[in-house]
Amino acid sequence: MGVNFVCRIITLEDILRCSFGLNKTEIAIMKFLLERKEELTIEEIMKKIKRDRTTIQRAVKRLFEKELIKRRQINLDKGGYVFVYAPKAKSELKEKVYKIFESFKVAVGKEIQKW
Repeated sequence: MGVNFVCRIITLEDILRCSFGLNKTEIAIMKFLLERKEELTIEEIMKKIKRDRTTIQRAVKRLFEKELIKRRQINLDKGGYVFVYAPKAKSELKEKVYKIFESFKVAVGKEIQKW
């Protein structure tokens, strides 16, 4: 088997990217939502991240599926609706990372024992 381990300085961004399998756009959206601490539409996210709508929608969908962000539907007065997105609580995100780290630690321990 083997364990993915890199001998270098690892940033928080690296930890989030590797823990959840995020790409650069998804990381940028996560950072933006965490900084803003408010609900934002796809259009508002697009203005900041400066990617096309499809790329933003795909990234937001993946973040939502990975349960890293929240989505809420707002019904419009004239009909229709819009979704707004916000980050999950930092404490919840931290707990997810800790669980992944614990799994990593167990895997490393098993590899060392096999050696």
